[in-house]
Amino acid sequence: MRRSRVLAVTFATLLGASLTVAETLSASAATATFGSGAATFITSTAPAYDGTNFFNSDAAGEPSIGVNWKSGAAMFMAGTDTYKLTFDDTAGTVTWADRTSPYSVGNLDPILATEHNSGLTMAGGDDGACAVMSSTTTDGGSTSFDTSGWTPTLPCPLVVDHPTIGFGPFAGGAPLGATGSFASYFCQQEAILDECSHSWDGGLTWSPSVPDTNLDCESLFGHIKASPDGTAYIPNANCFDADSNQVVGGLTTTDNGLTLGGYGIPGAPTPARGFDPSIATTSDNTVYETWSRAGDYHPVVTSSTDHGKTWAPQTDLAATVPGLTAATFESAVGGDAGRVAIAFLGTKDADASNTPFDPGFTGQWQLYVAYTYDGGATWTTTQVTPDSDPVQIGGINDGGFSSTDHRNLLDFMDASTTKDGRVVVAYADGCPPGCTTAAASSHATASVAYQLGGEGLFAAADTGTTSAASTSSGPTTSTVVGRLIKR
Repeated sequence: MRRSRVLAVTFATLLGASLTVAETLSASAATATFGSGAATFITSTAPAYDGTNFFNSDAAGEPSIGVNWKSGAAMFMAGTDTYKLTFDDTAGTVTWADRTSPYSVGNLDPILATEHNSGLTMAGGDDGACAVMSSTTTDGGSTSFDTSGWTPTLPCPLVVDHPTIGFGPFAGGAPLGATGSFASYFCQQEAILDECSHSWDGGLTWSPSVPDTNLDCESLFGHIKASPDGTAYIPNANCFDADSNQVVGGLTTTDNGLTLGGYGIPGAPTPARGFDPSIATTSDNTVYETWSRAGDYHPVVTSSTDHGKTWAPQTDLAATVPGLTAATFESAVGGDAGRVAIAFLGTKDADASNTPFDPGFTGQWQLYVAYTYDGGATWTTTQVTPDSDPVQIGGINDGGFSSTDHRNLLDFMDASTTKDGRVVVAYADGCPPGCTTAAASSHATASVAYQLGGEGLFAAADTGTTSAASTSSGPTTSTVVGRLIKR
């Protein structure tokens, strides 16, 4: 749950790729083949609270998700609940099980991440100087609230809001004293100072707090991601460029958490309203950053091949969705070189009296996922939820503790990928079926979108059919609507 912020913003004209638009409505996702063509999705919601399990299933703002590549299951966290999700590609179904850790039921700000290869998941959230976290490699034990599957762990960055947790390979090989096979990072922020703790033993012990002493970035940040070379990135909308302009950027560590540096993206002024940027890294160590652009809140994306020193021209993903007027909650995930997906909530409505983040905004929001398979030269966007069943009606309030209403979705959603490259999106559904008004759109039901068909993020799973995007002589886009399945 974020705090409100007031920022002085310098606006600039941001240039992106030229895009042509062709809108296509797909056949049912159930008939789709994974590995070729445009992506199709199924969606599923968590069971309702039954008196014992799924206590927070309808209070699931700010969900996080990670996929265990050893078991194939995903772990989903929102509030104080953690769920295990298993996917049946043949039947097109998702099974939910409550695996809430008994050690994490007191957190104030939930966060979860999974180290894909080992299957290690850490879940919990902040609770003062230390976090109430716990870890598992067994998908959370065999039954609900099973303590045998969870081990408490206590990172203490010494600041108390908006945490993120993530994992990555060691930079330059395992450092002296490391007993684990990867680095773990836990970061939190206060009004100005951002700090991180790191662990080199799989989260058993944590370093003292490491601050961003240069104040490269300030305050709220998004989810930490690491590239294969061990560089870890923490995206932030409140950074500074070489001329001290406040811009979108991020923090980095290239020495396994011993020090923090930062970067600012030129021509990317900090938006006056909205939420955190998101990062994706790919197998060639390219980093992609996406956010809602200052001024019009269109979803934009850029990339860097030199750890944030220089950036490609920004691409406006609104051009891939006919009529899109604004977006939020961008969540990026990467795979092979050139392959990235960006999930976001988008609206086609315009409101001259309100920004999309005001309680009085009258628009409807849908879930979208945009893909590139060629390093950003072309993008293909899938509309996951149908127009008849919006994710939210009304504003998505960014006011934090000062909010009065429409704070049901809170501050972010999350995206991950399976071992074969299917995109998995964790989001909160604010408008259950039958919801038709902003007043009724006050829920936050734990929900997941799972890629059932289409080309994924790893080429090894391709069926040999060339994607629509890669056959184009120039940037082309499509909007594809998949079947909606709710349980």
